Amino acid sequence: MKIWLHRHAKSSWGNPGQRDFDRPLNKRGSRDAIEMGRWLAAQSDRATWLWTSDAARALATARVVQAAFDIDDDHTVAVHELYLAPPEVLLAVLRRTPAEVESVALVAHNPGITETLNLLAGVAVTANLPTFGTARLDFDGDWAHLGFGRCDIDLVTAPKLLDSRPETGYI
Repeated sequence: MKIWLHRHAKSSWGNPGQRDFDRPLNKRGSRDAIEMGRWLAAQSDRATWLWTSDAARALATARVVQAAFDIDDDHTVAVHELYLAPPEVLLAVLRRTPAEVESVALVAHNPGITETLNLLAGVAVTANLPTFGTARLDFDGDWAHLGFGRCDIDLVTAPKLLDSRPETGYI
């Protein structure tokens, strides 16, 4: 099984009085989304199911992931509990992935997404997954038994790494 973890792309701090939940992507986030979308579309082991936070910036990022992996709308699920969620919530949502799905993607927020990456891998992979940072992990077993420390890291990348090392994009 494959797990794709994505932190949402760079967002705007919005207008005064705008709720954090409603913050859109900023110009850099939109540019990074184009580059990451191209890179994701070229990857093997594409996700066929997508979980995402329902915050504006996460949904915008999820649309890029969905298009790059050609995930059907009925396999893209926005879940409010992923908004600023801790690792235990992200793990609980991943465990709800349908049994027939072999590769899943999740779009969420920091610090939860970075902490989830490190906990799933059972090692300190990174102190901070950058905006639109992406990790792919391997997991042997069924989704209901997914747990911390039970995954292997395939790759970790981010938009700035694609610019500097386009041949791999790996950290």
